[in-house]
Amino acid sequence: MIHQVPHAKVKEFHWSWLYKVSGAAALLAGALLLVAAIDLMMAGLKPGANNGWLSLFQDNWLVLIFKMHAGLGEVEANLLHVPNLLDIAILALVGTMCLGLHAALKGTSKIWSLVALALPFIGIILFTTTKLSGRSSVMGAGLIISLVMLRNNTFNKVTAYMGILANVLLLGGDFSVGIPHSNLISTLFGIGYVLLTVWFFLLGRRLLQLGR
Repeated sequence: MIHQVPHAKVKEFHWSWLYKVSGAAALLAGALLLVAAIDLMMAGLKPGANNGWLSLFQDNWLVLIFKMHAGLGEVEANLLHVPNLLDIAILALVGTMCLGLHAALKGTSKIWSLVALALPFIGIILFTTTKLSGRSSVMGAGLIISLVMLRNNTFNKVTAYMGILANVLLLGGDFSVGIPHSNLISTLFGIGYVLLTVWFFLLGRRLLQLGR
């Protein structure tokens, strides 16, 4: 007797590997942001100290923008124009994460989840060619995907609202680069950074659950 597996079960198994890869990418992106935050705090506690391997992950563009707004040290704006493999890696990880999110959310909004998926990869192209534009596509993709989540039951509303708040705060700080040192902007940007880091971990956990 031949037992037929329900179509939904077959489809879920088919996408499980993508959810797992996307979940791992989200966790790794969150880990890179967390390590950079830890290194920044250690540098604040012990100025001039060598933090070893942590220093390899300290200067992603979000940390540089925070330092500029907070007036920490001699951070030059032209550092944002320098090609940074760490930034490209974060863009690629977010793009990979969005592959799984697109699979989970395309039933709610195929077009907008596809736009969010495309943004990080477009960002890589823009960043490698312009050395400046493109990195904000991470927050653009995060904001769009979080708005789509509000209409979907796969992810809870706390995760969706956290993503919206984090990416709005970070976009605001990104677009205000060039404004003189501001405690308010640096504080809001720092809150956005923390929320984005937690958001990546929440998404990674949920995507891995879907993969099982």
